[in-house]
Amino acid sequence: MPFLPALAADSPWIGTWKLDLAKSHFAGETFTYSKSANGLMHYSDGSTISYDFGIDGKEYKSAYNRTTTWSAAGDNAWDSVTKADGNVLANFHRVLSADGKTLTVTVTGTRPDGTAFNDVTVYKRVTGSKGLAGKWRSTKVEISASDKVVISIPSSGMWRLEFPGYKNTVEGKADGTELPVIGPTAPPGFTVSMKFVSPTKLSYVGKVNGKPQGYGPWTLAADGKSFTDLSWDAGKSSEKTIGVYDKQ
Repeated sequence: MPFLPALAADSPWIGTWKLDLAKSHFAGETFTYSKSANGLMHYSDGSTISYDFGIDGKEYKSAYNRTTTWSAAGDNAWDSVTKADGNVLANFHRVLSADGKTLTVTVTGTRPDGTAFNDVTVYKRVTGSKGLAGKWRSTKVEISASDKVVISIPSSGMWRLEFPGYKNTVEGKADGTELPVIGPTAPPGFTVSMKFVSPTKLSYVGKVNGKPQGYGPWTLAADGKSFTDLSWDAGKSSEKTIGVYDKQ
């Protein structure tokens, strides 16, 4: 490939990158709550994640190695806790507006690096008329702390991506090979394949146990001072999110 010399140790991709919240856009994603035949509630992101749960304080298996525990927190509010292998990942507090048209979700917790987060997402009702049941679309996303990614070349032909906040790493060749994601929050069987399609564009596919979970390209700006992550979940290419990372 004619651009391979640009992928050497002096590549503009090398360095530490920080998410620019002001330039990024994460709203527009959808999910659905419905009633299952077994009497439990059912969650589906319309793509790769779906599971049943009860609002009864009991623990239910959710996605991957996760579990969720739901409880009522008032007439129109609910709390839940998500764990991975018994360890708390995040606490959720959901509040439904008086008219039933808006759902506000606050997520709190501590990342593996010890930093606290307090993120708020506002959803508007797409379908349904009352309670949780219905389809919801995010209209506003407030993230309390910017993520970082560190890109390096530990040896010839090998790329290493580190996500310090989550202590997750990916290392290997950017030739489409499925590479394991290593870290305390990575689900078992989580892999990422990366491939340079040009000196300024890196495409990737995330999978769990061989099943695609998400796609996207990273595109480097002409001045090399930022890159854009345009990503979407499997089967939901109409719900793309945009993350802009600035070089530090």
